[in-house]
Amino acid sequence: MTRADREQPTGRTTWIWTPLTSFVGRAEDTAEIARLLDEHRLVTVTGPGGVGKTRLAAEVALRMGSQFPDGIWFIELGPVTDVAHVATEVMSALGIQQHPGTPPLEALAEALAPRRLLFILDNCEHVLPAVADICVILLGRADEVRILATSREQLGMGDERRYRLAPLELPDSDELAVVSQSAAALFTERARQADPRFPLDDESAPLVTRVVTGLDGMPLAIELAAARVEALGIVGLAERLGDALRLLTRGDPLAAERHRSLAAVADWSYQLLTEPEQRAFRRLAVLAGPFTLAAAQSVAGPDAGLIAARLVDCSLLVPPRTGADGRTRYRMLQSLRAYALARLREAGEERQATAAMAAAARSAVERVAAELRPARTGNVTPCSAWMPRMPF
Repeated sequence: MTRADREQPTGRTTWIWTPLTSFVGRAEDTAEIARLLDEHRLVTVTGPGGVGKTRLAAEVALRMGSQFPDGIWFIELGPVTDVAHVATEVMSALGIQQHPGTPPLEALAEALAPRRLLFILDNCEHVLPAVADICVILLGRADEVRILATSREQLGMGDERRYRLAPLELPDSDELAVVSQSAAALFTERARQADPRFPLDDESAPLVTRVVTGLDGMPLAIELAAARVEALGIVGLAERLGDALRLLTRGDPLAAERHRSLAAVADWSYQLLTEPEQRAFRRLAVLAGPFTLAAAQSVAGPDAGLIAARLVDCSLLVPPRTGADGRTRYRMLQSLRAYALARLREAGEERQATAAMAAAARSAVERVAAELRPARTGNVTPCSAWMPRMPF
């Protein structure tokens, strides 16, 4: 018997936590991630804090358990504050001892080389270099090991497959049948845990739609809001969405500190940014709707284009989309924008950023006015030929 045989993982599935609530929606996401893991050895689920990455990974583990005879190992990295401790945390979770003179990664690779198992490395964004090192040695030395990582940004490895997890689907009408099949289904189920008499009917459906839409379909935000239904009622909850950062908190002792309020969720990501990235993120919050790179540069400076791409990578901006006018626009989730505005005021930059936005808008209006003046030749020019493109 080799040392690796003596130190093999002994359990089938190890959980840092056990889900205490039902899993609502995400059937397509679950199936797609399982498919990716069948085809690739490293898959990273990315998305903003509170979008449900951890819960989805748990569901994938339950679905795929029979495919890994040596177990599925769920390792929570959120509490690890030092990148130097990541490897030892993983070894400790698997019960692998480190021998004098043997580097932790070598000991880990030796113990796992003959095993067929799945690692779920949860909340990797703050220890990315260490997680990448683990993936390199395990994928190179343990042929039957697969890794599912969750993070607010990807690891940046060449053989990594990224799955960007989006918020839950929002209802596109107030009809009860439509509302009940969307993000409102999660709200309704969680609301009934707080208040068993909570109805989803023709009267409440528009209010539920207003709530889940105002929360961008984010599962954590929806769950925090649903917990307030008994105290505020659905009408009061819908009316107070503007104060969601302060309103939506929970005292669950089992929840990680970073998931106990919307503000804490946003702050975890914000603190991982560099100072220039933080500054740009704050200033972009004055742009209330989707915005172009030109608009971003007008309020956040000439480097805003590069930083916007970085904020997309970190799940702090929604990936850009091309509109009907052919221009690409970015968007910030409403809860993140509220947080960024609070940081902007705290930094004393709100007046300056707002003035920069107003100056850019004024300049655009002046250009439009100049181009709308009647031509002296009297010739009529088609609108499509002279209609200017607004920078926002």
